[in-house]
Formats: sequence, C-alpha cells, structure tokens
Amino acid sequence: MGRIGRWSVSLVVALTLTAMPALVLGAPGAGPTFTFARPQETETLDPQRTTAVSSAEVDYLLYDTLTTLDYDNTAKPGLAEQWTISPDGKTYTFTLRQGVRFASGKPLTSADVKFTLDRWRTLKGSPTAFNISPVESVDAPNPRTVVLHMKEPLSILLINLAGYAASIINADSVNKSGDDFGTGVGKVDGTGPFILREWVRNDRLVVTRNPNYTWGPAFYTNHGPAHLGTVVFKTITQDTPRLAAVQVGDAQFDEDVPRQEIDRLKRDGKLQVITYSDLNTAFIGLKLGHKPLDDLKVRQAINYGVNKREVIAGAYYGLADVAYGPLAPATPGWWSGVRGAGYDYDPSRAKRILDEDGWKPGPGGIRQKDGRPLSLLFLWTPGAGFDSVIPLVQAELAGIGVQVRPQQLEWTAFLAALRAGQHDMFLINVRYTTPDVLYFYFYSTQRPAPTRFAWADPETDHLLEVSRSSTDEKARMAAYERLQQIIVGNAIWVPLVHEKRVVVAAKQLVVPKMHANVLYKMLDLELK
Repeated sequence: MGRIGRWSVSLVVALTLTAMPALVLGAPGAGPTFTFARPQETETLDPQRTTAVSSAEVDYLLYDTLTTLDYDNTAKPGLAEQWTISPDGKTYTFTLRQGVRFASGKPLTSADVKFTLDRWRTLKGSPTAFNISPVESVDAPNPRTVVLHMKEPLSILLINLAGYAASIINADSVNKSGDDFGTGVGKVDGTGPFILREWVRNDRLVVTRNPNYTWGPAFYTNHGPAHLGTVVFKTITQDTPRLAAVQVGDAQFDEDVPRQEIDRLKRDGKLQVITYSDLNTAFIGLKLGHKPLDDLKVRQAINYGVNKREVIAGAYYGLADVAYGPLAPATPGWWSGVRGAGYDYDPSRAKRILDEDGWKPGPGGIRQKDGRPLSLLFLWTPGAGFDSVIPLVQAELAGIGVQVRPQQLEWTAFLAALRAGQHDMFLINVRYTTPDVLYFYFYSTQRPAPTRFAWADPETDHLLEVSRSSTDEKARMAAYERLQQIIVGNAIWVPLVHEKRVVVAAKQLVVPKMHANVLYKMLDLELK
C-alpha cells in the first residue's frame, strides 16, 4: 500500500515473474482457474470465530446461509426458501430447500441449522454472537423446518442471518474436528459452491468447484455449479508485487489497488479498473482503558491534530471522502449533524487543549505530564493506503507534541494483539451493510474484542438495545442519531475516511456486478 517513495510497477515485474510462478491447480477439464490476489491471510474458516474480511470472503464460497444478501443489501432466500414472522416479531419459521447437501455428501437438515445457530449464540469468545443474541431458542420440529423464538424483536435478523458468521455448518464435522474445525482441509464442510482443497498459510488458499451445487441465490443468473473450476486466494502483502501479478497474468483480480496507480492503469487500458461504492469507514481506534487516553481532552486533541484532507490527498489520491463520524452518509440512521459536531483539522486548538490539560512540551517536542511522555503505541496492518496513512498521521500528531510509535503486524497477529489489548491506537477499515455496526463496536459486552476501545456506558448500551429491538422506526433512527453524538462527543475514534472502492481485474474476467461483499459467491464470474 505504499504511497511514499515506492518503486514503480515496471521496475518489479521481472522480479515478480521469478518470485511468484503461476499456480497450476485443479484437475484437467475441471474449469478455469481464477487467482484472487489479496494482502491479508485468512484467519480461520470457522465462521463463528472471526471478524476478518479475509476469512469472510472465503466462507461465502464454502458455506451457505439461511438468507442471502442481494446487491441492494436486502435479505433474500438462501437455504431457507421461505419464512414467516409472527405479528409480534418474536417467532421466525423457516422452510429449508430440498435437495441441499454438504460437500461431504451429507443431506442438510434442520438439525444442522439448529446446531449451527445454537453453537453461534453460545460459543465462548465468538466476536459475532451479538448478531443472534436476542434468539432465546431454536427448534427443529421436522427435517425441513426451523423455528427461532426471540426474547425480543430484532429488526435486522434476516440481514444478520445472511452474514458469513451465520454460515450453516455440518454438526458431524464440527464434532469430529473439535477445536480444529475450520483450520484446514478435512476440517471444513459446508453446502457452498466451492470446496476447500489446499491451504498453505501466508501463501495460498485453494477452493474447487462443487459440481453438485445447484441452489444458488435467485439474484444470480447462474444458480450453480459455478463457472470457475478453481479459485486461488493468493496472499501478497505488498502492493507492487500484488498488482504486478495481475499485470503479468499470474492473478486476475486485486481488490486492494495502490491508489497512485489508478490513473496510469486507466490510461494503459490493459486491465479493467472497476470503481464502486459500499458502506465503509477507515478509522483510528483509541483505547480508553488506561492513561493517557482515558482523558477526553487528550482524545479530542488527537482528533483535532489529524489532517484528514491531507490523508485523502497523500494516501488515497482523492479517492475517499472525509469521515466525521462512524457511519457513512448513505447508511440508514446517519446523523446529518455529524459534520458540524466532528473534528476538523485545527492544530492550534489541539495544542491549546493539551496546554490547558497540563501537557507541556518536553525533550524533542514530546509533551509530558507528571513525568509521563505523551507517547502512544500505534498498531497497524497493511490495508488500502495504510502505509502512507501511518507516516502522515505520525507527522501530524508530532506537530502537536504527541509521539506515535507505529508497529506493523501481519493480519492475524494484528487481530491477536488487539484482542490482548496491546495497543494504544490502531488503524482499520470496517465495511458494513447496516448501522448495527455500532452494536458490533460499542456494546459493552463486546469487550475486549471487537469493542477494542474499553468503552462501557449504560446510555450507549440502552440505545443500542433500542436500535435493535424497537418496532418503531422513528425510535430506532433517533437511537442511532444519539449514538453517533455520544461516539463523536467522547472522541472514541478518529474517523478518517469513507473510501471509494477500486479493484482491478484481468480483461478476460467477466464481473457482471460488484457486491457489498466484493465478489460474494462468485457464481456469475467467468474467465473467457
């Protein structure tokens, strides 16, 4: 993701050709091989134990869900061909499709759905169990019927059941694999359009077409089997060699394109440059549970000390919008007043706040208070523009007397460090489809992860509960508005940008439409 002092692509193409030979995978005649180059390694293929996008994008291929997410972010039938909801919103009855089988050949029944949902809502340490926490019990009265009994209504339940974490898993496979479920070949069994064939950590993950798959979502033209014979997820952490892999034909897709290369790629015309919109926010998270970030004034000064427009120009090459709060403007429930309440770049104000709070300039310009330097450990992992964001933010905060100590970690190590609370600050980009991302990050029981900010507030918890359970749309939207006021007012994040998505693809790759989950189930993808 380098943006400063990086080699041009032309200088490394020859190196790439020798360093990354083309993969020859899949049986003859099995269909074309599609290589998806990406910067991050899959954390786990146990859908209920991760929040990593790099895991989710594989889960969507290996598993299916009761509902599916259409291109317009609405819930449509999936493994459940239909459902009914009781008038009080507390009973959901799903009817399963007939003829669905796991990759192992075992027929799908309601017992597997019940097992999956019961496991998800009770799995200790699951970072996504909150998505199903209002479910009180799950019944399987016959092989094709699943009944969810709710403690209280959940307005977005059908959307939540379309997420990767709701992937239906084979109870027999989980019981056989135990804690190793999702860690490798033979320890994954889903009903999805692809089957796990190989996983070499930090190198490649390979899936092959499920020839028996015919139950894909109705919004796809092809319901299965997939046109692609093999999909290779190739981990290439550095921008330049990853893009070069697509340019020389070793890969056909890169979802994390160096922004400074986009204009050149468009002019060159040898690759497809695809721009699309989704809901996302790149932000710096602050850990409030210890000094000095337990001090609101320090957090406010940091917010005023970051020049987001400089970040957009220097790291995103203009392909982003300033973020003033946690939600993108197109999100339902977005608070229109956030622009006035957010923190515009004002280093003089930041310095004044720190002066008044007793933080005085010390050696090297680093502020001190009671003998303690204002020095913060800043964890990060490669992401779109991040290796340019980091030095920009570091320099900007140094300008107000805050020392930032960046530490780059590989993706899975980064997540582990955040869970262990080893950070003061961290940089991440989150994608979402509903404003319930606020529950994900700010409900107090989500600590220590994914609520990595040590934020616990009774009003926040109450509003989050209202936002999920109320059947009054106005009350829900009012709750979301107040939540954004609390988050911004308490400077829990430094919201940076809402990124404009850009991917590149080989000319021979047919991508009918981009999805909020990028290529989602890949059923309509073709290699010509």
